[in-house]
Formats: sequence, C-alpha cells, structure tokens
Amino acid sequence: MEITPRPFGEILAEGMAMLGRVWKRILAPAFWTFVILGAATIAAFALTGADDILQLILSDPQALVGMNDTEITEAGLLLVQAGSIVLVFQLLGTGFLNLAVHRIVASELAGEQMGAGAASSKALSRLFTLIVAGILAFVLVVLGLFALIIPGLWLAGAFSMISAVVALEDVGPVDALRRSFALVRGRWWPTVGFLLLVGLFGSLAAQLVQLVALPIVGAGDVGLGAGLGFVVLVVAQGFVVAAIAVMVTLWYLDLRSRKERLVTESLR
Repeated sequence: MEITPRPFGEILAEGMAMLGRVWKRILAPAFWTFVILGAATIAAFALTGADDILQLILSDPQALVGMNDTEITEAGLLLVQAGSIVLVFQLLGTGFLNLAVHRIVASELAGEQMGAGAASSKALSRLFTLIVAGILAFVLVVLGLFALIIPGLWLAGAFSMISAVVALEDVGPVDALRRSFALVRGRWWPTVGFLLLVGLFGSLAAQLVQLVALPIVGAGDVGLGAGLGFVVLVVAQGFVVAAIAVMVTLWYLDLRSRKERLVTESLR
C-alpha cells in the first residue's frame, strides 16, 4: 500500500490509532529503559557523592549559608558531575527507545507485527550510528547558536528526523544528517510545529501522571507507597517518550512520501 501525504490533523489522529495498536509492544522496552535510567541516576549520585549534597539541600537548605566559597564550589561540581552522567544515560536510553519504537511502527504499517525483543535488537544494532549522528548534529547546532542563534534553531529542526532515518534507512551518521535535512527542507515550520505540539501533549500527560502518582506515594505504608509511585512514574515516563516516538515515525513517513514514492512493503 502506498503512503501518501496527509494533513496535520490526520497524522495526529493516525498516531493515536497506531498507539492503540502497538502499545503492548512498546511498553516493555519503555519500562525497562526507564528502570535502567532510574538505577543509573541513583548510582551516579551515590558514586559521585552528590546524593549527600542533594539530601543536605532538601533537608536543611540553610546549611548552604554556613558553607564557604570553596565548599559551595565543590558541592556544585559534584552536582554537575552527577547530572552530566545522568544526562548521558538519558540521551542513550531515549535514543534506544526511539529506535525501537520506529521499527515497531514501521513493521506494523508493513503488515508485520515485530515484537519488542526483535525491535530492541534492531535498535541496539543502530544505536552507535545514532550516537555519532547525534554528536555531529549537536556540534553543528551549538555552532549555529553561537553564530547568530537562528541558524542553530533552524538546524535543530532540520535534524529532528535523525532517529527515524537511522532506524529505518541503512545509512551512516553523516548521511543520516543529510537525509533528515533533505526531508525537512520545505517543511521546516510544519515539522517544528508538529513536534512542539506533540511535545506539549507529552508534557501535559507526564504532569497528569505525577498528579496521580504523588497521592500513591503518600498513601499507606511509606515504603510501599514510594515503590508503587516509582513504578507508576517509570512506566508513564517511558510510555510518554514512546508515544511521542510513534508520532515522530508517522511524521517522518509523511515527509518521505512528499519526496518519493513510498509503499508500506519497503518498511519491512
């Protein structure tokens, strides 16, 4: 079946319908990815000693007043160090999850129901390519921001389809950047608008989940409540990221259909 260009609203509607079809298969990689990220976050703060600083700030904010400049600087460096490690893991985990979801959605459109395990294997095999492409894109965007700001913002939008390109096309890092650039060209404003709208929906969903999880944390036994709250947050955060990736996959396919003849059989 041929994929043809669709209006903005139809892609959103199709994304919701697709989410209803593949949610079971994206749930497992979403959950385990964010469980690992949670464990990595705890480990990063514990191993660097930043957790002591964080606990001190949360339990006794006035303690900072009694610190001298050297102690404050050291505390800040520990927090930055731990935060940097967490950020790296966050980027890796989010990239992996995006790659897996892109494959699951594409296989669904192609008439094949790729399972979570197969999609995860495909994602792992393409993760290094995405890492390199992401680093190149980051450098170019930062240079653009330092230049005149606007070129950096424009490049950020132009490179927004990198993960979908890496997942669904057999290209290297540099070609992935070129391909994303070519696909978004002429559709920069609709692409950025779509991504901002989807990101807004995702943010609202995450906030809603937090409102649900917080009463669970505070109810009943402290240990049980905290554990249940953590599980709810992990599942929800992973699922929100995966849901956004579903939408991005469909937008990427729409961009491709505007540049070339695209049939679902080619997505296998």
